[in-house]
Amino acid sequence: MGRKSDGIRAWYDETAKKWHIRDPDPNAPKNKWSLGFGKEKPDSELLAWKAVDKYKAEKEAGGRLNLQRQSTADVRVSDVIAFYADRRINNFIPDDDYKHPLTRIDDVKIRLRVLLDFFQDLPLDSITRLKCQDFGKFVHNREIERARKLYDRQVEIYEEKLEAYQKKVTAREKFIADMASRGRSRVLPELRSKPPAEMEPFNAALFPYRRSAARRYLEELSAAVTFAVCYELVKHKVVIPLPPKYDARSSMLSLSEIRRLIKTAWHSKGMGWIDGKPVKGLYVRRHLARFIFLSITTGSRKDKVERVSFKNEGDRPWIDLWQEHDEAGELVWKGRYHRLGDDEVEHENKRAPSLPIAQAAVKRLVKWRDEGIVSPCAHPYAASGRDEPGNVKDGMRALFDEVLGQDNDAVIHTLRHTAATWMCAQKDLPLPSIAAYLGMTTETLVKTYAHHREEDLNKIADAVFDSDRDTHKVKLRETKRKPTENARQKSTVIDRMGMKRSA
Repeated sequence: MGRKSDGIRAWYDETAKKWHIRDPDPNAPKNKWSLGFGKEKPDSELLAWKAVDKYKAEKEAGGRLNLQRQSTADVRVSDVIAFYADRRINNFIPDDDYKHPLTRIDDVKIRLRVLLDFFQDLPLDSITRLKCQDFGKFVHNREIERARKLYDRQVEIYEEKLEAYQKKVTAREKFIADMASRGRSRVLPELRSKPPAEMEPFNAALFPYRRSAARRYLEELSAAVTFAVCYELVKHKVVIPLPPKYDARSSMLSLSEIRRLIKTAWHSKGMGWIDGKPVKGLYVRRHLARFIFLSITTGSRKDKVERVSFKNEGDRPWIDLWQEHDEAGELVWKGRYHRLGDDEVEHENKRAPSLPIAQAAVKRLVKWRDEGIVSPCAHPYAASGRDEPGNVKDGMRALFDEVLGQDNDAVIHTLRHTAATWMCAQKDLPLPSIAAYLGMTTETLVKTYAHHREEDLNKIADAVFDSDRDTHKVKLRETKRKPTENARQKSTVIDRMGMKRSA
């Protein structure tokens, strides 16, 4: 009779001087592999056994993922997240229920990691409203902790600047004292550098608890559970209680504010990089001016504007410009804005139709293209030296604060909101056409911007009782009742047969 196996365990290889994990399971991918450290590491044996425990947990989870139609009491949240990450992200295969891959996968992975940190191995049937409220507090505390780490880093920078300033002050005082000891006097100029502004103490009360902050995470968990049910890992769905949504943004910008933003961005100068060398006095914000111009004139979403190109590169939005003869036989420029590249996928909840560009805007776009610009919203003087589209979020935030004041509530999406509001304010523009131009449903447009078309509702209300309308008179005639000799319903053949049998 053979000796009983010790099972999965930590093992120290005296020859290699490294800790290993040994798995006697013949179906395991490997039966022995190194952990990469030896006994020179503090608490090496304890760390090795922790790695064993982690491997056991992952192996058990992998086994559970091979089972089907399990009870919600037997499936853990970590199992569902692992299944979702494997099948929906890492090894996605399109089918009838899930035709397209996820967008913004990096953001999805971050949300899944946060969910995993909180729920871990909790069974699915243990997710209650109270548990989701506790998760909301977890997200809130996480936000405070991140802010505290940022604050600590800012304190370190403040102390470094203060130390450098103190060294200059000390050196100056030492120089003056040395001159005085030798019987000399010299008037030194004031220090050019100023002491850094003293920092306020960290205040957690500046971060109020927001119930809605946890909603996007819990929506991701709900999507993972739905996916697990669809592919029969779980027998039935667990309803994830969701906190309310954020209030819809209602702020918009005036025409004068848009002009001020564009003008400020166009004329701002700063330091940039040319051929790997820093250069001062460059127009480092003109890409932001072009971003604002395209956002307002097309009403497109942020990622459909900041990545746009004058070339059809397939993986990004692009602007098509051409010339054709008008009715008078003169050559005029025309343009079309393609919100999706040929290789990109349009999602149902993020419509991105192409649209014609206004004639006044086309002339400006032709000028930019002829100047050699390929990506209108790319930073032209980036340190990398590459003129490629990037994220304009930080630049736009600084521009909003500079032009509109520190207490403004404008965000990049405010530009799209403003464009939609301006279009809805035009009484002669039909709402379905505006919705098609913006790439949203008519329902969304009416729900968000209907208060700007109150006059349309008043017209309809007045039309109901407008006796001068021909269609109204016709409808009244159609609904007029005609008198009959006997209004009582006559009995049918079946009724008479039933009465005879009953008699």
